[in-house]
Amino acid sequence: MTCDLSIYGSVLFIVVNGYSHSDKVRQLVDLFDRAFFKPLSITDTKPSIDSYTPEERETILEAFRTKRPHYYEFVFFHFWQGPRPSESTALRREDVDLRYARARIHRSRVQGHEAGTKNMRSNREIHLHENVVDVLSHENPSPLSGNPDDYFFTTPDGTPIDESNFQKREWLPILKAKKIRPRPFYNTRHSYVSFLYSIGARSGFISSQTGDSIKTLETDYAKYIKEADDKRDFVESQIQKSATLVKPADDVSNSPTPPEKKKPPRNRRLKSGAGEEGRTPDLMLGKHTL
Repeated sequence: MTCDLSIYGSVLFIVVNGYSHSDKVRQLVDLFDRAFFKPLSITDTKPSIDSYTPEERETILEAFRTKRPHYYEFVFFHFWQGPRPSESTALRREDVDLRYARARIHRSRVQGHEAGTKNMRSNREIHLHENVVDVLSHENPSPLSGNPDDYFFTTPDGTPIDESNFQKREWLPILKAKKIRPRPFYNTRHSYVSFLYSIGARSGFISSQTGDSIKTLETDYAKYIKEADDKRDFVESQIQKSATLVKPADDVSNSPTPPEKKKPPRNRRLKSGAGEEGRTPDLMLGKHTL
């Protein structure tokens, strides 16, 4: 059983700062055993969402397409579908239907061990965007003789992708070569969600795609949400537009940090002795009617 360390800290503060020299207080301090306490967390806030920018996304995709083409479709799938790495590395061929643009997420793979997904909400069938279908159809054709239980994304040797190895051996070297501020491969998921919110997609659609609850999405990505049309053709057109118009930079030496929220302006009080402009309508009305 554990207690809040703040109780101990409060008593200790009294003694150390000389507010009480009572033997009873000192005895009370001695009664506390640190083994029975757990420290409070340093902060009660979660890390800020740190997405890759559209420019960084296109630079990374181009680098994988030209330098590490075997992993190009895997990275493309992450930027434009936003799965958890544990979900994408567990996908089998039978889970992906390119003809009907659907994929079934119902497994996870972590450190070589397979299990179910994070929770029941994470079990889902996602819509594959048109650009993803095009890339997967071209890069990874599925022959009729293929084993439906084969992994959809693999290493060049045909083995399942290990997220940790991929991050160290493939992902971070590409970021370093392109001078992009290093962030986890997982953050491609943040890039997908923040992009959808930025073009006005609704939380219900994003929740069905990612498996996150609407409450979680609207809390974590609040700064990206804005009112706009959420029709599927609009979402698809914006994806195509972003991928077409945003050109990868040769070097991204200074990756921007996420935008900070601006504090609302303070209401200024009316100055005393003001003229007609400084008076409220009620006061002005009273003046003219007297």
